[in-house]
Amino acid sequence: MTDHPEPQAWTTRATRTVFRNRWTAVELDRVALPDGREYEYTRLQPAGIGVGVIGFNRAGEVLLEREYRHGVGEVIWQLPGGLADDGEDLQAAGLRELAEETGYRPRIVSPETVRYLGAVWDNPALGPGHSHLFAAWGLERATQESPDETELLAIRWRSAEWLREAVRSGGIRDRTVIAAVAYLLLNGWL
Repeated sequence: MTDHPEPQAWTTRATRTVFRNRWTAVELDRVALPDGREYEYTRLQPAGIGVGVIGFNRAGEVLLEREYRHGVGEVIWQLPGGLADDGEDLQAAGLRELAEETGYRPRIVSPETVRYLGAVWDNPALGPGHSHLFAAWGLERATQESPDETELLAIRWRSAEWLREAVRSGGIRDRTVIAAVAYLLLNGWL
């Protein structure tokens, strides 16, 4: 195999925003490639930082959501989550989203019951969007859920074995679920 040189960064010459809404902005960059050629690159700028929570009840079951996602045209399995508000603590944002979407919270919030798992890029080819993932144990019903108007969710409890098999078999393809499972397995928590 031929050893290739390390890739070099591109230089952004100009950026213009061609679309913006409350969720994202579409930006066109005029960039110079390392060999000097110019190229127009499309990027998505997210409206905020993503957060997600994989939660467990006392029986060790996992709380997941089923939601239609128009971008892929399917009902998918996913974690409760959303965007942190500007300046909001990321753990607090994740727990807020968990409660808003499902009505569940950990009975006690402590370093033993809520743990930071890590972060994942949403799609690094399209932009800097990323999501921070947390795990929460001891979930209990705490409030009535109050999802956003387009969040038409079904809440489902599944066993850890079911979750591992659904990820292994490709039944779950959402990046945050897969990453959360990987972080949990690597830490010996699942």
